[in-house]
This record gives sequence, structure tokens and C-alpha cells, in this order.
Amino acid sequence: MASKSIFQEFNEDAIKHFGISCDPYGIMTSTTNGTIATVYLDESSCIFNKINNILTTGNTKNFGTYKKAYLLPNCSVSTDRIKSALKEHGIVLTGDYEKAEIYITHDNIEDRSESSQNISTRHLLNILWNYEAMEDGTQNIQRYCEDNMRNGEKARVVYDSKCENLVNRYNTDFHTMPYECWMLTGMAVNVAYRIDIGDAMTMDIDEVLHQSANKIELDEDLINQLIGMTNTYDEENEKLASKILPTIDYTKKKHLVWQLAQDIGSIIYRLRDKDVRYWESASGIDDFNNFTALDMIQHLENSKELNKESFKYLEPIVRKQISIHNRDLYVFKVELKPEYKKYLKNNKNE
Repeated sequence: MASKSIFQEFNEDAIKHFGISCDPYGIMTSTTNGTIATVYLDESSCIFNKINNILTTGNTKNFGTYKKAYLLPNCSVSTDRIKSALKEHGIVLTGDYEKAEIYITHDNIEDRSESSQNISTRHLLNILWNYEAMEDGTQNIQRYCEDNMRNGEKARVVYDSKCENLVNRYNTDFHTMPYECWMLTGMAVNVAYRIDIGDAMTMDIDEVLHQSANKIELDEDLINQLIGMTNTYDEENEKLASKILPTIDYTKKKHLVWQLAQDIGSIIYRLRDKDVRYWESASGIDDFNNFTALDMIQHLENSKELNKESFKYLEPIVRKQISIHNRDLYVFKVELKPEYKKYLKNNKNE
């Protein structure tokens, strides 16, 4: 069974498939024992971008007859919630990426690091800026993986903050690396290879959650309940709100998502549950918190999501905010622009 580490041994067929010809380097993965893992660092972004595109693009919306799924590392949604959503379709999460029939992907695959900053051990891909590498033979680095080789010699090891307590910079031979390097991990290359040759499919995490029967539609009663739960500063009520929010289908009734933002958007930060953070980002509620009702109408119109229900809810709010001066001298008539009158009609014959 393959480990869950992103630093897997590279599949030789995958290396040939993608045409990876750059040098391998070592990355320190643990400060406890100085473990070194192998990655490939490329001066070109071409292969990196191709693999990134394969890993982040869902190529199916159908669960079909799949039985085993693998969640790509560093997902913003809790494993428990994903397990629950997949269980509805008879799918289980496997801890072995090589046995997966479908990979659950997301947009948190790639990282960027610079100037000896700690290199993530959770992101499948990484862009490195302004790093140095320690040469083979440096007395301070003796913990090399046996497979971390370059032309029969142990590969250089990239120096990052994890090396600081194990390496004396003043007694170390350094190699200057290209200013920008595109880092490929074993899991990234191996998984992308399985997807690219058709051995496994991919589904975006949003699609998994949207197909869950546990999604609920927002209404005004639920908004009032959430207001009550979050205004009490009661820990149990806030925990309950943290369970409800991620199940709300934010793709429907967006005018009510806007209303929810007006009511609890400024205090939602207190609900620091992982799934709440994901829902908060995906729903756009942070942006909606700063929108006026007019802003929201224009936003929905631009995204082609404005409908009669949302317009009839938001327009009266906008109307109340109309400001007219010099009433002592003038009579004003306010009339809706013709292009918006269609949203007030109840049927085609009106």
C-alpha cells in the first residue's frame, strides 16, 4: 500500500510519458530525523502546467460504478464531510492513491515558496524562487535517500528553513539554482499519469458536494435561525451553525445568500470550522457582505443569474435607499428602467 506522503517514488513510465528530463533534487521532509525525499526541479513551466491542469480539472460529473476514491492532499473541505457525501453514492475514500478509480480534486494543489522559506510537504506542486542547494558530499547532510540520485551520485538537496537546525551554513557547499524552479513531486506525476492514460477519473470537490442529498436551500426562516444562533455568543449554538452553513446550497437563491451576508457576514469569522471556511470562500459571502442591494442586482445581472425572484426581493431595498433632495421646490417621479420591468411581470401575457 502506498503511503499518503506526496513524496512518492516516481513511476518510470510516468517520467517517460511526460518527458521529464530535468535533474532530481532532494527536499528535507522532516526536521526530526532529517529525511530527504526526491523531487524534480524544472527550469521550464511546460510540464508543470500540464500536470497541474490534469490534477485540477474534473473530467466527470458522474459517479458511475466507482467504488474507491482518493482525496488529493491539502483539500479545504473536511474528510468527514467528503466521506459522507461519497457514501451516498456507495463510494469509499481509500488511503492508497494507486487503488483509486476516481480522484477528488480541488484548487489547492499548487504552492509558491521563496528565499529559503519552508517548502510545503502537502502541496503536490510548488514554484520555488531564489533557493540554494547543498552539494553532495557536504558533511552536515548525511541523510540522503538511496534513490535520490543524479547520474549515479546523490542529488543536491534544496536548502529551506527545515534544514536550519541540522545544517551549519558556514560549513556547507552550496550550489546556485535557477532563480525560478518548477517542482514536481512523485505523487503529482504518478497520479497525473494514471489520469492521462485513462486509468482513473477526476471529480472536482464542488461537484461532489453539490450532488449530495444533504444540501439544503436557503430561506428566510433559516436565515433567522442562523442569526439567532450566531448572536448569542453561545458555544453550542455556534457549533450548530457551523454544521448548518456548509450544507446550504449557495448556488441557489443568491439574493438570500446576500441577505445572510448582511446579517451575519461580519461575525462569521467566529465559526472557524474548516468546512465553514471552505463554504465562506466558495459562496462569495465575504464579497456580498460589502455589496449594497444595487451592487447585488448588478452582480447577478452580469453573471446572468438575475431572475424575477431575486429582483423582486432586492429592488424594494434599493428603492428605499433612493435619496432625493430639494423636495421643497420640486416634484420627483421615480420610474423603473424599461429593461428591468420584465422582472416584475408575473407571466408572459402581462
